[in-house]
This record gives sequence, structure tokens and C-alpha cells, in this order.
Amino acid sequence: MVQFATFIQVNERWIYIVVGLLSLWHLRRFLQSHQALRKSAYILERETARRRRAVSLSVLVVLASVCGLVYLITHNIIPSVNPLLFPQSDSAVPMSTPLMPTASPEVLVLPGQTIPILSGTAASLPQNTRVPAAGIGCDNPLAVIVSPLPGAVLSGKVEVQGTVDIPDFAFYVLEISTLGDNWLNVYTNNEPVTSGVLGAWDSTQHHLGDHAFRLVVYKADGDFEEPCVIPVSIGGVQ
Repeated sequence: MVQFATFIQVNERWIYIVVGLLSLWHLRRFLQSHQALRKSAYILERETARRRRAVSLSVLVVLASVCGLVYLITHNIIPSVNPLLFPQSDSAVPMSTPLMPTASPEVLVLPGQTIPILSGTAASLPQNTRVPAAGIGCDNPLAVIVSPLPGAVLSGKVEVQGTVDIPDFAFYVLEISTLGDNWLNVYTNNEPVTSGVLGAWDSTQHHLGDHAFRLVVYKADGDFEEPCVIPVSIGGVQ
């Protein structure tokens, strides 16, 4: 059902075009049949014209219903279901506590005892997400962030601008990360955008410091373009 609704949304424009052309053709047949019915002098001709007019009228009603169904799915059903499938997170991000080495307990060694040797490897500390200063994966003009710029210091409400208009588009997400690959969704939308506002999010919900911020654009088949990732820093008063 979700795949069918996504197909309707992606091809909404073409569906309207096809339905419009069919409607014009059947409207022409309806008018021709109506004129023939008025001019017919014989019963057989009148019955034929009346039948053609009825068929054309029925098809016009069906086409109008199709347009209404497409509009309902695209502008009412999908926007209502989408937040359930791709929930946005407005809650504060819990701080990830780095793994710090703890002091080793003192071991009392009695005469004649051997000192135990601990085996294993030390756990590595998580590192901040490393992103090139100019960003990475932002070469696609159809899936790109143009604001904020790489290295920008953010505070308060952040408005993200760019373009999301790839072929076979389904939806896109804006995500932020602090440590490793713990990407957190801050905004989701299923409408394409051309040189406009992609979304907005509250930077005060995240901790001060360096972060990675990215745009991921998904296709209708579930695949996605290479994410556009930029380094940003959250500053100011939290």
C-alpha cells in the first residue's frame, strides 16, 4: 500500500496529464453524440447516439473520480501517514559519555604469589565524526545543501536551504551526528524542492561543539543518492 501511494505521488503530474487528455477526448465524443441525438430522425440512430453519449458520460465520471483519488492520496493520506513511518525527533540528544580509563585497583602481592597478567585489548575511545572541511558527496546539484555552509557555527533555529529534485524521488531526511555513525533524524519531507528551504530544526536541542550534518535523498525503489555531508559547529547559549 505504501509503495502504491508513493508511486501515485511520484507520478501525480503525469496521471493528471493522461486523465486530462482522456477527458477532453470523451468530452468531444459526448458533445458529438448529443448533437447526433438531436438531429437523428430514426429510432436506431437515436438509440446509437444515446448509448454513445451515456458511455462517454460514464467515462468522464470515472476520470473525475480518479483525479479526486490521486489528490486525496497525495495531499491527505501520505502527509498523514509519513510522520508515522519517518518520525521526527525533537527531543534533546542525550550526551554520549566517552569511555574514559578508570584507575586500576591496588593489588596486594604476598610472598610466593605471582602477579596476575590481564589479557585483552584496551577499548578505543569514540571519535568525533570526521568530515572534510569542504564537505563530501555534495557534487550532485539535484541533491545538495547550499546553506548552512561547511564549517558554519550554528545557534538557535537553523533553516536549511538547497535542492532536492532527483529522478524517481520519494522523500529526503536531514540528519546530524556527533560520534561515529549515530545519525539522528532532525527533519523529513516527501516534497521535492528546487533552490528553496529544505527544512528547519532547533540547534539548542543538541550539545555545543563539532557535528556532521547531512542530506539523504531516497528514491521510490528504496535506494538513495550519495549523502551530502558538511561539518558544522553548534555554539551560542544553549
